[in-house]
Amino acid sequence: MLSPGTRIGPTRILDWLGEGSCGQSYHTIGSEGQIKDSEFYIKLITREVSERKGFQDYFMQEVQAIEQLEGKGIWPVQGFGVTKWKHWIRYPWIDGLECSTNYLNEGTADRRVRNLQDLCQLLPDEVTPQQMLSLMVSFHRGIHKAHLAGVCHGNLKPTNILVQKNAGGEWESAVSELGLYRLNLFTPLGLSEEERDDISIRNLDGRDSFIEGEKFRPKGIECNQVPDESWDLFAMGKLVSWLIDQVNENSKLISSWDDWQKWSFRAVGKDGGQGFESCAHSMEALPNVGDISRFGVKVLEVRGFSTQEIDDLKLKRERKFKLDEQIGSLKTKRGITGLAGGLSFAFFLLYSAYLFFAPTPWTEYSLKGALDSYQLGVGLWSGQAWGIVPGIYDEDGDGGQDVVGEWKRENGLLKLKFKRFKKSLEEKSGKKLWQFIGKGGTSENDYFIWYDYLEYNNDSDSLRLIKREDNNHVYIPAVGKDGMTRLYPEERIKFGGGKIKKSKIVFDKDSQSEISWSLFFAIGFSLASLLYNRELKRLAESNNLNN
Repeated sequence: MLSPGTRIGPTRILDWLGEGSCGQSYHTIGSEGQIKDSEFYIKLITREVSERKGFQDYFMQEVQAIEQLEGKGIWPVQGFGVTKWKHWIRYPWIDGLECSTNYLNEGTADRRVRNLQDLCQLLPDEVTPQQMLSLMVSFHRGIHKAHLAGVCHGNLKPTNILVQKNAGGEWESAVSELGLYRLNLFTPLGLSEEERDDISIRNLDGRDSFIEGEKFRPKGIECNQVPDESWDLFAMGKLVSWLIDQVNENSKLISSWDDWQKWSFRAVGKDGGQGFESCAHSMEALPNVGDISRFGVKVLEVRGFSTQEIDDLKLKRERKFKLDEQIGSLKTKRGITGLAGGLSFAFFLLYSAYLFFAPTPWTEYSLKGALDSYQLGVGLWSGQAWGIVPGIYDEDGDGGQDVVGEWKRENGLLKLKFKRFKKSLEEKSGKKLWQFIGKGGTSENDYFIWYDYLEYNNDSDSLRLIKREDNNHVYIPAVGKDGMTRLYPEERIKFGGGKIKKSKIVFDKDSQSEISWSLFFAIGFSLASLLYNRELKRLAESNNLNN
């Protein structure tokens, strides 16, 4: 139950009215636009139904059909929508006829007459055989229009039949909540029979409402059974019988109901009867109704439009919805897989272009026969870098530890900056490294800092060490007397009398799988999208053939 003031679409709740088999009912007031300050009746579909997969599409399609129903005997839909999980339908508000205490039992508070139940309880003397005819004519006109449109009620009962007095002072009725019972029976496609049976469509209030409605349904109807027109025709007969019983019990007037009792028996198939064939046949048999064509109803129209044809139209509508749901699902899947395939392929192209100008990110480039290696993080102009501490910057030994730094592009080369804290500072000060760290705790003078300049070769996918710099020297790769390639101070090479010659130090990418997962996913998603598209075309062709 939602609290007063809660927003439902363009309205706000004034009061909670109750909960039945078709959802929660609220008295609301318009809060914006043309409907501002106008009062409405809102039906809110239960959350356990609205959260079922595919319900929203079904809801929009069904309510759009119900919205087209209007005229005598129909309480029209004035709006509908979805707000978060709230699937709501808006109807006009009926103030109802205020009763004087003369019609009420002693001690009963004043009430308003809005439906058949109110009428029989509060104004039983006004339900005469003639008034019954007026009520049933308007009732039939509404049901007839609904059935011709392929919509049946399935949950007719006194509280669902609204009543108002016309200009002539006669009571007329209007059918409320058309199609909502069927709407609440929605089950997702693809469920097994067992799974369908396990779906509970009603809470406790809803079950009580369903049990109440059982009095007006044919025997043997299950709570998850889809209604048809025969339910409504049967309910008409039961409603008349119920009205007669209520009037006889509560009214001070004595009326002859024989003709109406006979009609009621016929409607419910009592004494071996089979009930009425259609709403038009039922209306034609109403006591003293006369020519029903003046109400826009003709039995011939129904006779020329067979029950089988009506059933075929209903079946066609069911198939169309299922087809639309399948097509919608396939379009969504095609769109998602197509987008994923496109993004994967775009990533593959961008990544391939990146690798043309830069080494493979997070991949080790190592020196054969040595511990030295490099890794570079992804980046266009800069990024993180990993390397090995040279022995010259290791006060404890020969180096070899991992070190984290950063890289940036400079003059066509990759410039890598590394630093290592000078352990001698710990020994001199008696402090540990962590005691130096902090805002203003250390400076660059407290670290060994060096820069490695690398050149990337796309053809061989390798890194070439061009030089290393620190605060004291510039080191160049060269070959000494022993024939080994290592780094020498630049000045030593210059003044070495040709004994030390410049050389190359090349770091090759470690062997690894060259599978491009981005290309793999791009192909996979694209194929899936093509398959979904082919299935869509097949469904479309099948639909055209059926039509």
